[in-house]
Amino acid sequence: MMCRKKLRAVLFLFVGVLSLAFANPAVFELGGKNGWGMLQYTENIQMCPGKYGNPGISLSSSVPKITQQTDMYVSFDSPSILEETSSYTVQSSNMRFAGSTQAKFGSGAALCSPHAKTAGLVLRPQQGSFFAGERSTGSFSIEFWIAPSVAENGSVILQWYSSYFERDRLTDQHILAQIIQNKLEWNFFNIWQDKYQNGISIQLRGRTNLIPSQWSHHLITYDEELGLLEYRMNGHTENIVYITENGRESDAVLLSKLGNSAAVSIGVQYAGLIDELKVTRQFIEPPTFAEQAALFDRYHLNGGRFESLILDSGGSLSEAKKVTVSADTPVQTEAVFFIRSGENRYAWTETEPEWKPIWSGQAITGMTGRFFQIAGNLYPTADGQKTPIVHSISFEYEKDSEPLPPARLFAAPKDGAIELSWTPSIDFDVKGYKVYYGERKGEYFSPGSPINVGKVLSYRIPDLSNGKIYFFTVAAYDDSEGTRVGSFSQEVWARPRKE
Repeated sequence: MMCRKKLRAVLFLFVGVLSLAFANPAVFELGGKNGWGMLQYTENIQMCPGKYGNPGISLSSSVPKITQQTDMYVSFDSPSILEETSSYTVQSSNMRFAGSTQAKFGSGAALCSPHAKTAGLVLRPQQGSFFAGERSTGSFSIEFWIAPSVAENGSVILQWYSSYFERDRLTDQHILAQIIQNKLEWNFFNIWQDKYQNGISIQLRGRTNLIPSQWSHHLITYDEELGLLEYRMNGHTENIVYITENGRESDAVLLSKLGNSAAVSIGVQYAGLIDELKVTRQFIEPPTFAEQAALFDRYHLNGGRFESLILDSGGSLSEAKKVTVSADTPVQTEAVFFIRSGENRYAWTETEPEWKPIWSGQAITGMTGRFFQIAGNLYPTADGQKTPIVHSISFEYEKDSEPLPPARLFAAPKDGAIELSWTPSIDFDVKGYKVYYGERKGEYFSPGSPINVGKVLSYRIPDLSNGKIYFFTVAAYDDSEGTRVGSFSQEVWARPRKE
């Protein structure tokens, strides 16, 4: 009875050691304190504030950012306000940062104080920019989103005051967007000249009232070929004028002139939020019905996607175990995740190997390989106003480590040869063995060493000198080419001799 107990104990210990030999857990982390630097592809994805002060990822704004025609762009997505085309520098700012919950798009907006008597933001134009002047206007567009706390009369959203010399006379000019009688009004003073080269004043007032604390989009756009100046609010035409000799569409277009370079002031005595301020050097065509409907979509309705870098686990039989995701998914939003694996990463395409869906915290079965890749699709609410936020992703896999060597190696002397034999490696995926030998302890540099002997458990090494000492070791490999070789077995020695 005692012998059986000892046998069970020894057997249990052996099984435990064997399981430890095969179990080689590893974890690949995305997000959290490690950040998102391990992403290799994103579409409609942006960084956003996440849990515990770490960055998360969410859907990006559906508003187009900078294009080749963009002259000015201020997204207000950071507490440190920047003009993102580098065509303007921030001269001064007393705007407060409002986070993503108050923003119309992106991760922030600017909040202007109702008590400020100066501009909330002053931008100084660099040479060649639109407000640097000293040229004709060309086709242009100015747009922004505002959500006024109160539609106070005289609140200025944007102003540019300048001047130019004409016929030995100083002529003042300005571009002004301000709230008058609860509506937005655009004023262009001496920007265009009549046929007698006298400056003219143009006003375009909206017909739609501004609603306090409600976001609205405002766009003024000019076509220099037609002389068309159009004001749109929320994609709808509010007012229109042809800047031509007789104010008709087919007449000759009046000449424009921008004077000296001057700063642009944003939010003068304005109380409320402002977001996505942009100036482009092009006329913006009227939106289609679909574009107009999508104007208020904060996030892309088609969603977004991200893919991680391809992870090299180091072994061809590594096994995917589990993916754990930390994410916030408001009602109607969704975050779905995928994984794929394979042996040759250089043959991968967008769709091959096949992506397989996975669920957070659930075991992954039947997926092995040397290389792994994680992907995720994010989808917003039906109205495009809310996005899921992914804080971190943890991928657990069992690493296929280098094969273990034989536990025992034996050397039998023969005439001009040594007969080696060994016990098999306990790794189940061994493809073969390599024999190393030399004439000094720990140095296996004899001609022909190492020898790829294949998947055998004994091998005779011929053409050795009788009476000379040789040292031997064996290592296992687990790939078909015999390049992924594990550690050496114990070393043995022997001298060939005549039998």
